[in-house]
Amino acid sequence: MTFSTRRACVLLVLTLSVVSATPKHLMDLFKTNVQELQHVPMKYDSKNTIPKWLEGTLVRNAPAMFELGGRSAIHVFDGFAKIHSIAIGQQAINFTSAFLQTSAYTRASLQTTMYPLLLVFTRSKAANRYAPAITFYGVDPGFNPVERLEAFEFPYDNTDVNVWKYGHGDNSVYAALTDAWVYSKFDLESLATQGVDIPEVSGIHWSRLVQSCAHPLIEPGTNYSINYLMFPSLIPGQKQQYYVIRIKDLNTFEVLANFQSDKASYMHSFALTENYAVFFVQPAFFDFIKMVNTAMVGDALGWFPDEKTQVVVVNLKTGKIDTVETDPIFYTHHANAYETADGKIVADVCQFGEGASVFADYKLPMLRNLTTLHQRPSKSRLYRYTIDIVNKSVQTKTFRSDDPLQDYLHKIDVPIINENYRGRHYCYLYGVVFDFSPSNALNGTFALVKKNLCTPGKDLYWYHPNHFVSEPSVVPNPEGKAEDDVVVLSAVFDADLGKSYLLILDGKSMKPINTAYMPTYIPFGFHGKYFPKE
Repeated sequence: MTFSTRRACVLLVLTLSVVSATPKHLMDLFKTNVQELQHVPMKYDSKNTIPKWLEGTLVRNAPAMFELGGRSAIHVFDGFAKIHSIAIGQQAINFTSAFLQTSAYTRASLQTTMYPLLLVFTRSKAANRYAPAITFYGVDPGFNPVERLEAFEFPYDNTDVNVWKYGHGDNSVYAALTDAWVYSKFDLESLATQGVDIPEVSGIHWSRLVQSCAHPLIEPGTNYSINYLMFPSLIPGQKQQYYVIRIKDLNTFEVLANFQSDKASYMHSFALTENYAVFFVQPAFFDFIKMVNTAMVGDALGWFPDEKTQVVVVNLKTGKIDTVETDPIFYTHHANAYETADGKIVADVCQFGEGASVFADYKLPMLRNLTTLHQRPSKSRLYRYTIDIVNKSVQTKTFRSDDPLQDYLHKIDVPIINENYRGRHYCYLYGVVFDFSPSNALNGTFALVKKNLCTPGKDLYWYHPNHFVSEPSVVPNPEGKAEDDVVVLSAVFDADLGKSYLLILDGKSMKPINTAYMPTYIPFGFHGKYFPKE
């Protein structure tokens, strides 16, 4: 079926059938879900077989508790982290969920009693107290000045953003991540928390404020991870220090390079090629003095569109640094990057034209109000940057289309690729269009998109009315020859039933292979990962 034919069919369906503007359970996506489950069986919903090589565990990370002790989180990022796993087998699958036992969730915190000289140690959850902690946008009612000071006594460890595996084989460690240098380790089978670590890296002068990113990447050709550490300066005029590190395991690190910037840039992701790490040091800067005063990360993040983006290219082999300037952009997710035959670097990035203010769209009062939720269209768009480090130039390509449906598919976010093509020329990325607007091209339902970067107009997608997909996980066929010989997994929220289900798609056609309903729902979150059985 051609793109234009598919478009005509979609528009006909939307014309002939009215999709419910208010799915019964849509707002459950943004509500607290305290249910913790262990190995609950799930059943495939059809007799279709799944690929014999698909055996492993899909783990999703999501904020799942927003109220505690009379206080409420203001922003979805500040819900307490909960991980959910789906152990996938040929005949059976099992669902497990558990809150991460981070200090934000369970730590002993000082709470005064009726006796002024007596301090009683309590546990945040057990004591039904929202213990003071650094947050993204604060709590309601807000922390008082004493509580804000107390917040800095503990790490920013509500690791509700992503999950990752460090090491290999028997030395594997599974960890939940956020955009700070902290790891909440967990057991893959039970999801039991195994400790929260902030490892120090030899050769770096350490401090308590350390930014990192929730998207480490596997160095091509290795089992090692690459990430960065940023140490901000609280002294005016002093530069911020960035260290690019190789992580062999959570006890073994190598510093590959060091670069500086005048201000502390927020970078949620970066890109790798075979030889380079690529950082877009965007003009979204932290005011750490303000953060110390408010104990809020998001409140201290500003957007400066009059300043350039510094593209920093780090040679992974030599540590050499090259810097090129481009127009100001705000992004959260890189898709992939690769080197061309003439020595340039191509980087694909999902960015937001309005800058860091996009984070305000994820405040819970807006997400929990149907009127304001429906006013939240997708603001992401895919861009391609071609970086010439020799001639110090950057060319920008914007993916746009006059066709409303095709242009809608360019508004992709959380891009995922076949990891066998990390750092290489590639043709396909998979992602989601997070658009709650009833007037969008699919009448208020998310699209899970397969974007064809090599043949324009050949994008494919999957959607179902009132079903809301999450970030996909792409699992390549171990014997596959084609880049899109993969299955695509997504945890989909059925807003009519109020439950989530596992969706298994064929990566070539984007047609369903099978589905399986979970015993509950997974609240709205951004990231997860599939871990194949070893």
